[in-house]
Amino acid sequence: MSKNRFAGAVAAASLALCAPAAGAEILPESGPLPKVTMERLLLVDATHRGSRVVAVGDRGYIVLSDDNGATWRRAKSPAAPMLTAVEFLDAKQGWAVGHDSVILATADGGDTWTQQFAAPAEQRPLLDVTFLDKDNGFAIGAYGAFHETSDGGRTWNPRKVIEDDKHLNAFVRLSDGRLVILGEAGTILLSADAGKTWSPVASPYKGSLFGGLVADDGAVVAFGLRGRIFRSTDAGKTWTAVDNASVATLMGGTKLPDGALVIAGNGGTVLVSRDHGKSFVPLVTGSTKAFAKAILGPPNAVILIGETGAREATLPLAKR
Repeated sequence: MSKNRFAGAVAAASLALCAPAAGAEILPESGPLPKVTMERLLLVDATHRGSRVVAVGDRGYIVLSDDNGATWRRAKSPAAPMLTAVEFLDAKQGWAVGHDSVILATADGGDTWTQQFAAPAEQRPLLDVTFLDKDNGFAIGAYGAFHETSDGGRTWNPRKVIEDDKHLNAFVRLSDGRLVILGEAGTILLSADAGKTWSPVASPYKGSLFGGLVADDGAVVAFGLRGRIFRSTDAGKTWTAVDNASVATLMGGTKLPDGALVIAGNGGTVLVSRDHGKSFVPLVTGSTKAFAKAILGPPNAVILIGETGAREATLPLAKR
């Protein structure tokens, strides 16, 4: 997959099963990774669990850092296609999903991974995963793909939650336990019963939504194509637009311990909000490369993962 199609691979805008990036770095099976190697990796998602960062991306690579991104090493994992999302239930249990509908799991904090599920013949990349507890979880993706498990991922069962085949891009878990799915063409689905049923919501936007965050005041912030940002104060039932001068597509973000919301996207774009998503200001990154996500980094900084691996960016006024 060429790097100029990075954003599409992350967000289901380009869904053909692709070859790895031309000139992509070939990593050792496990062990430390030099800085120059990390700068060549195509990383698509990452999560911060305790003191550990776990990131996933091209060629099924899973990389770990235990010092806020200063050094990295490769996890032990089975051969896999591009991985698009990673999520942890606690410090030990985590899951990663990707192309070929692959689902990987770890029980040791990300050091080693095993494959739980794959369906390459379906040609429907999975794009996000979430678990409610150690047994019950969901994975979503392209063309309406939805899989669920009630046994910790030992078995995964397909299910149809929308009438058409729009791509389902991201989960958002609300503070009251409700779930939101964001997707293609403004798709917004809500569940108030732990995923048993899903109801569509009138969308404020006809373009794709690629991610969402929950602010400290309970507001839900959704973002996607052309820099569009929307905010809901009633658990996703209604939405209002948030001003953003940039039209760069926004891919993924995080809420920092001090409550700041940080969203990253194409063209080196990083936006920061310190008023629960009511407004955002740009962060100068000095890059024009695509970022897939911003996550917690060292003091007063975030780690940006994306087209050029993982890099650090200073975050003025950030509080730990």
